[in-house]
Amino acid sequence: MEPKQQSRKLERYRSRLGLAQVFVNISNKIWAFIDDDFEVMVLFDMQQQLTLRLTDTNTQQEFILTLVYAKCDHIKRIKLWDTLYALASDMTTPWIVRRDFNVIWDEEEKFGGLPVPINEVDDFRHCINSCNLIDLGFKGSIFTWWNGRAEEDCIFKRLDRVLGNMELQQLFPSVEVTSLIIFNNKLKKLKKFLSRWSKDTYGDIFQKVASLEEVVLVHEAQFELSPTSMNRERLNKVKAELTRYLALEEQF
Repeated sequence: MEPKQQSRKLERYRSRLGLAQVFVNISNKIWAFIDDDFEVMVLFDMQQQLTLRLTDTNTQQEFILTLVYAKCDHIKRIKLWDTLYALASDMTTPWIVRRDFNVIWDEEEKFGGLPVPINEVDDFRHCINSCNLIDLGFKGSIFTWWNGRAEEDCIFKRLDRVLGNMELQQLFPSVEVTSLIIFNNKLKKLKKFLSRWSKDTYGDIFQKVASLEEVVLVHEAQFELSPTSMNRERLNKVKAELTRYLALEEQF
């Protein structure tokens, strides 16, 4: 993506989210949108991770945020694990590490396909345990990735997760819930403002998007239970409808 195009796209998303700051890593795979309540310092800007120090301007509380987009190749992921080791070596600040690690924790986090080489899992688990990070849990389906195929070719994995150290858990005992509430409140304000423009021409686009998102979740659950061609077709159909409305939403 050309720098000017990227800049316009980032600004559009930043404006729509109602957040004051945006940071992008060198590979353009990680975007971080931050509220203006935080002062931000970039600590590491690397191919597979972006680490920021955030300081709450109201309380002066600091915490470290590491956003991960790991390589598919397990050899290339070793460099990511090494950077996490380095960060953890003297980490005394609340630390949250999240996003796509591109590897599962154990066999229960994968359905279908060939077995994952045990050395890939061991490398990941050793890194997380050595860094004293704890999985903060999740709601809904255990799987976060699907290869888009059905029946015997279907593969589900849990590749995305949120981790935190003990200091983070002590500071934010409900960090997931709190983060979602903050984001949803901002999104609701944005949708309320923009929906006044969209109702006359397209109907209430945001309400339609919200409804379709719920329908997609239902079809995804059905497909997980029974990954047949028919269920895949139904899922793809409702996803296509959601994509169409999301495109309309983005115009505003």
